[in-house]
Amino acid sequence: MQTVSDRTLTAANSILLMRVKGFNDNFVQIEGYAADNAFDFGQGKIGETMMGVDGQQSGGFTPYEVDFNIQLAPTSKSRDYFDQFTNDILQRQETRMVEFSVEISAVKKRYTATGFLVEVPGGTTAKKTLESATYSFRIVVKPEEI
Repeated sequence: MQTVSDRTLTAANSILLMRVKGFNDNFVQIEGYAADNAFDFGQGKIGETMMGVDGQQSGGFTPYEVDFNIQLAPTSKSRDYFDQFTNDILQRQETRMVEFSVEISAVKKRYTATGFLVEVPGGTTAKKTLESATYSFRIVVKPEEI
């Protein structure tokens, strides 16, 4: 039997907000994503297992963080914001905690997260055309239903 989901695959109407207290105290909407990517969440290692020499397996919860990557087009105005944030870190020689709010209305999901910027592009890559840039974070995520 075939069915049709009431949810869609649309990413275009997702909303990514970012705040860095002490750098900007209000949430800023990130815009101007790359052609095929906007943002992605990595996998979290929520548990750990071990097997005893007698063959008994045990498992337990482990706190975890995940990778969070934001891909921006070369023409994105949000890249200016990230450049300013990167320069703030370089000048202060100190990182700042980042807060995210991600809403993906197509699948009725919202995520809040906190973490730190851990990787930035060295510059704009120029080939036949300019390429997108990825900004990488390590975050702790809290999923919510909307």
